[in-house]
Amino acid sequence: MARALLGHVGSPGEQALAFEVARLRRRVAELQEEVTRLRESTAVLDLELHHIAETAEPALA
Repeated sequence: MARALLGHVGSPGEQALAFEVARLRRRVAELQEEVTRLRESTAVLDLELHHIAETAEPALA
């Protein structure tokens, strides 16, 4: 019960594992943000290419 009241510190292995999990969660969040940014930039490029294709004149008239 004393551990529950004071907080369980854990073994060094558990602390290292908790640190690694936190680091991986941060990295996953960074990668998710990058995927979102790339999807947004791809959408902008798709719109630009569509506009170019619509306004382009035929090469041979």
